[in-house]
Amino acid sequence: MGELNKKCVVLYSGGLDSLLAVYIMKSLNFSVYPLFVKTPFYKKDEDRLKSQIENLSLKLYITENSGDYIEVVKNPEFGYGKNLNPCIDCKIFFFKQAKLFMEKIGAGFIVTGEVLGQRPMSQRSYSVLRAIEKRANLIDLILRPLSAKCLPQTQMEKEGIIDREKLFCITGRSRKEQFKLAKEFGIDSFESPAGGCLLTDAAFSKRVKELLKNEQIDKYELELLTIGRHFKINKKRFVVSRNREETLLLFDSFKDKLPFLRCYKAAGAAGVFVETPEKEELSTAAAILKRYSKKANEIEYIYKNSSVIIKPEEISQNMIDSLKAVQKTQKTEGEKI
Repeated sequence: MGELNKKCVVLYSGGLDSLLAVYIMKSLNFSVYPLFVKTPFYKKDEDRLKSQIENLSLKLYITENSGDYIEVVKNPEFGYGKNLNPCIDCKIFFFKQAKLFMEKIGAGFIVTGEVLGQRPMSQRSYSVLRAIEKRANLIDLILRPLSAKCLPQTQMEKEGIIDREKLFCITGRSRKEQFKLAKEFGIDSFESPAGGCLLTDAAFSKRVKELLKNEQIDKYELELLTIGRHFKINKKRFVVSRNREETLLLFDSFKDKLPFLRCYKAAGAAGVFVETPEKEELSTAAAILKRYSKKANEIEYIYKNSSVIIKPEEISQNMIDSLKAVQKTQKTEGEKI
């Protein structure tokens, strides 16, 4: 670990708390390096993230390590929240990524917008914050400027790198103090406080659980998790768009990378396979696509600069339901779902 200095890495998500942390450190004349840790389940508009800090003349840094993050989701030491969200282990992972970046640029410490008592898992108490610091090997090197005056002093405060009296003592789930502070800094554009982690969503978590059963996970499967309806045709994942926006997304992002199906000379859905389908699997996929595209009579299959026109057969709703990647849980007597 290097010596303490006026250079800091701010874990940045685009939410109000992390944005305030950036503004506070900048206002105190620190060299600020905002870092966004990108994961497959925390979708953010990177251009928007960059624009939020442009008026401070700051550059946004982005780091990604999906492989290690998937292992965190598979086997969290501190368990899950209500769904598949490993909030404490996720925070440890974020800090470890920030620590690597900190050491790379020669910064002295890490800053976060965490507020004591705001989140039910990762911020519920000082003992939890401390446990996270220990696991990340960052004891007393994480500054939480929004709650710092409610917490024991960090090494930065003890050594006079930062004046504790210029920090804040915000706690709990109310956002009143943050809104007031945002007004003082002239911040008028920020995300709602709902968060953006897809692992907190029950339906999406079921889809992730199904994927995590695989020993190896294809990168395209990860990218497709947030898109469309998912089917398994002989264990091969087939994804069908649900609306025009997803149809365009599949076309723009995957048409030249994966086996692609679309309605021929008609409006409708599109679909992609993660693996190359056999003839029978392709016929089933075309039938599924036709089921969601009432105006289409033919389906075009495109792969590796060649295309084939398919006349799809009829497929029943029961058959479609049986091919869904995530099956509905059967309700038993006395059981609530």
